[in-house]
Order: sequence, then C-alpha cells, then structure tokens
Amino acid sequence: MNLDEVKSVVGSAVEMYKSKYDSPFTGNFEVNGNVIFVGDTHGAIDVTSKVFSDFADNADLVVFLGDYVDRGEDQLGNLLLILRKMVENPNKYIVLRGNHESPITNEYYGFKEEVKEKLGEENYEMFIELFSYMPYAAVVNGYFCVHGGLPMGLEKVEEIKKLPRPDVNPDNPIAFQLLWNDPREGIDDLDFLPSIRGEGIYFFGKRVVDNFLENNSLKGIIRGHEVADGFRTDMSGKVITVFSSRYHHMRAGILVMRKEGGFDYAYV
Repeated sequence: MNLDEVKSVVGSAVEMYKSKYDSPFTGNFEVNGNVIFVGDTHGAIDVTSKVFSDFADNADLVVFLGDYVDRGEDQLGNLLLILRKMVENPNKYIVLRGNHESPITNEYYGFKEEVKEKLGEENYEMFIELFSYMPYAAVVNGYFCVHGGLPMGLEKVEEIKKLPRPDVNPDNPIAFQLLWNDPREGIDDLDFLPSIRGEGIYFFGKRVVDNFLENNSLKGIIRGHEVADGFRTDMSGKVITVFSSRYHHMRAGILVMRKEGGFDYAYV
C-alpha cells in the first residue's frame, strides 16, 4: 500500500469535510432520483465494491451510515475506497461517522493494528483527524440519517450544527449518543432506557421518535449500528436499520429510496 497515495486520499477527504460542511450536520438534501443507503461495512471491501459496481450508477445520491473500519479483513482498503469515491464526486456521496470512527473504539477492534502493520503506527494520527471531521447526520428527502440514533436533549436537527468539530472521541453526550444509541420497542413510559452497550448510551422508544419527527417535520429515521440480516424496521416502520456487513454471518443489505417513492431492500 503506497503511503503517499493514502496520505493524499485522507488529506483530500479532510479538506473536503472542512470546505463542504461548516458543522457536523451536512444539511438537508432533496433528491429527485434514487438514493442508496449503506449501513455498517466493517472492512467488507467486497460489499463496498459491489455497491459501487452494481448499484451506485443508478443512484443520484449514496449515503454511507458509518462504521467502515474494525472487525473486517480489509478495513483500510474499505475506508480508502469510500473516501476516494467521495473525493471524486462529493455531491453524490455522503459519508457519515459511526461509533467505530473514534479512537475509543478502533484502537481495540482492529483498525489501529491494521494501520500499524500496513503503514506504520505513526500514521494512525491522520485517521484520527479524518474521523474528527466526519459529520454525524444528514436529512435526505425528509429522513434523518445517522449511525446510531436519537440522543437525550436533542429537539431540533439544527442543534447538531452547534456540536464541537473537530471532536476526536467525541466527548459531547449528544454527539456520543448520535453514534451509539439504539431504538427499542416497548419502553414508551421511560422514553430512554440505559443500554447494555455501556455508560452514557441509551435505548430510545417510540414516543421519542414520534416527538422528534413531529418537531422537525420529518418522515422517519434511517440508521445503521445494529447487527441485522440486512435490514430491520422499528416503530411502525418509522425507523429503518441497514446493516451491510457479513462479518456476523448474516446477509449484507442496502436500502434504496426510489425516485417515484417508497423503498426497495437489496442484498449485496
């Protein structure tokens, strides 16, 4: 792997994030065409390559929902492939941050070790900078797109613009929960319930979803983060989870928002 090429791709991606987005929120996108949503890939470069070769040409926008590194066989190659496409066509690709795009996670689940082996440990720092500028969320055709879920204390989407950037780990609780929280049915009386994932992470219920969608005039939430056999829906279809890795011995899925309306679910 050519170090100069890697530095060029990562550096170009950082500059694109800095120039294209003035905050951790990418903004609102109204797309008159097909939109593809890709969930966690976790180093599954075969899945990512197939997204580009078989699906991307038929889409006006492709949204990656985070977790490009850790666990899989070619984490570095997977991340760089996605970044190259984004840099080449920044108006077609949105690449959001996942909870594994942080040192608190990827120092322990494989990515740092892969960088050390292929590029040298001293080059891990450029990826820390890259991840610190990745946006947390986007709104596409009325759908809130995020890696994890809804956090405590967030009423309006625009409040994401006020979150710190760059933010390495991140430490802000709203930013942290955007990356880590999960939806759960049957907890409406509590709104939020402490998660088994760890301290400061929560399950959020249907009432939280309904209030957030109403407050922001949104239709639903599209997210990744949880292992699924390609897809899962919650809250009467208002929350769609997309999972695009075969690491857990399940099928890799992508979500297609059709130009004429509605969704298609495809396995890669």
